[in-house]
Amino acid sequence: MEGRGRKESIITLIIMIIIAAVIVSWLSGLWSCENGRKELTDVERLTISDYVNSTSVLIQQSNKTSYKFFTILDKANNTAREDLDGQLMDIIEESKLVLERCRELMPPESFEITHGYLVLVFDIRNRAYEDFRPALSNALQDLDLDISTAQITKTFLYMFMSDEIYLYFQDNLKESGEKLGINNLTITDSVVLKDKNLTDSQNVMNFISEIKSSPELQQRRGVAVISDTVEFNPTVLNKQGEYWVLAKGSEISVAINIQNQGNVTENNVNVTMKYMAQDNVSETKEFIIDTIEPSQEKTVRISGFTAYPGRKCELEINAGPVPDEAFLGNNKATFKFIMEN
Repeated sequence: MEGRGRKESIITLIIMIIIAAVIVSWLSGLWSCENGRKELTDVERLTISDYVNSTSVLIQQSNKTSYKFFTILDKANNTAREDLDGQLMDIIEESKLVLERCRELMPPESFEITHGYLVLVFDIRNRAYEDFRPALSNALQDLDLDISTAQITKTFLYMFMSDEIYLYFQDNLKESGEKLGINNLTITDSVVLKDKNLTDSQNVMNFISEIKSSPELQQRRGVAVISDTVEFNPTVLNKQGEYWVLAKGSEISVAINIQNQGNVTENNVNVTMKYMAQDNVSETKEFIIDTIEPSQEKTVRISGFTAYPGRKCELEINAGPVPDEAFLGNNKATFKFIMEN
């Protein structure tokens, strides 16, 4: 335990040094932009006001994202793993959008350093959300507990650092305004990590244990044929009634995505394509997916089906079932088509 504690202290120190170095690197080219101004024109005042309003909107969006993130964590022990993963992906996309819009803003003269702090805040928060998703996945897949705990703890440390840097942003915004004769330039607070106990590895370990103990997260298995991903070669030209019309060709190949909709890795998943034409002509081909991770989609492509131009044809695609699969309603898809003469 003593060794683990020393290792965690070293990791924390390294993270703080790295972030400090990033801050210095980020701002090193901006100090020369800090110039005092005695009088501001109406246009300059309006520009500053627009900037403050724009950043306020982004800060509010960031606050909402962090609120949603921790709401998701509060309910994680009653959320299926694939749903949890999807919700975390949404958080990442929201955070990334805030960061991109912040980078697109053009700060007024004398506010370049101020804006540098804010971009850094959003950048670190986005990095925390991005790192948290795979770290939690590692924890739920029963990888080394010490490693996954350290990974998740690091993401909470990032959030803590972003909150500290945000305080610098607030102070610098106020100071920059005062140098220009604006003495009431303030902006809303923004705190992501309200529970500082989450920077402690033991608390994070308890958090992981609570999620993994949920009955909702027990093993579930199932694969599905994703119908709207089907592709024919020759290509589909149009549709006549319930039949697709394919371009003319000597043989037919078909590609379609198969998804693992369970929460465990599946191996040796069998996919069959049964091709039937008029006059009871049929042939069946098989494909084996070696391995497919939870929520992952893999494309199966089977070629060499004989073409029967002008005849009504039907293709039935089946995936699995895998052992202990409870729902079989999406394991099969059927397509009707005719090839041009």
